[in-house]
Amino acid sequence: MKIIVLGVDHGNRMVKSGDGMYNCGYMTYRNRPSGVDEYIEYNGRFHCIDSRSKYRYDKTIDDTYFILTLPALAMRMEKEGVSEANIVLGIGLPLSHFQLKEKYINYFTKEGIDFKYKNKRYVAHIKEVMCFPQAIGGFMVNYWKYKDVDFLNLLDIGQVTLDAVKIQGGKPVLESAISLNYGMLKLIKNIQENIRKATGIEISEPQIESTLQGKKSIYFQDDIENIIQTTTVDFINEMLDELRENGYELQATMNLLMGGGAIIIENILNLDKHNKRINYYELLPNPQLANALGFEMLAKEALRRR
Repeated sequence: MKIIVLGVDHGNRMVKSGDGMYNCGYMTYRNRPSGVDEYIEYNGRFHCIDSRSKYRYDKTIDDTYFILTLPALAMRMEKEGVSEANIVLGIGLPLSHFQLKEKYINYFTKEGIDFKYKNKRYVAHIKEVMCFPQAIGGFMVNYWKYKDVDFLNLLDIGQVTLDAVKIQGGKPVLESAISLNYGMLKLIKNIQENIRKATGIEISEPQIESTLQGKKSIYFQDDIENIIQTTTVDFINEMLDELRENGYELQATMNLLMGGGAIIIENILNLDKHNKRINYYELLPNPQLANALGFEMLAKEALRRR
């Protein structure tokens, strides 16, 4: 039977693999929903990907994230031209959560996973799960590009947390790793509150996300656009101050941005309203998928060394 090595990044907004990404939430139905083809059928229930699930420190508390892994398995098996396969799954955790490693490994290790995705049947046997440090996994994909940089800060901006770790001489300084509550969800909540206070208007998360990604809404008045930008600038400056408070020197060190919020952060930093809190920064190549690609690469390398 074919062996597939797959890296999956179980984010708080999106689930990502080398084959793409999708929302980390779903609606469950007892019967097949009409007019919907992109659903997961598993254990007699139909799950349609939709929005996002609520943040959870431990994603193994129920079967939500196990079910959310099934589309990634299906996409890779479809790509490989098989409907049944043995899987070696590479996953990751922030260093601040790494005490959960064994729990995550046990949670995802499962044989005989019989499910349908887009009305096609698959059988997956997750024979082995390897868990790697988040952010560092993304860095390792691009190790050769940055291996000669003596000092850099790796900043992984996710939906709920900002995970940071220092890299010295190409090696992570594990004791420097921190996780701060400066993810994109906090920014969006701040924006919603400020718009509500100033205008009384309730703006949805997707509307704000779209604007932050540079897709100007023709329905937004200029004052709303201004609130979004001003709030975002203030949020990022506060985030940079918090990093400095935690021992991260940002002005004389290379700063690598990755994660789902990296492009938003870069766009705001480019406005040059950070009052020299940070100097050199750049996006890690493929910043949203970097962790998933890194987990897969590290899993393949671990297998190769056996």
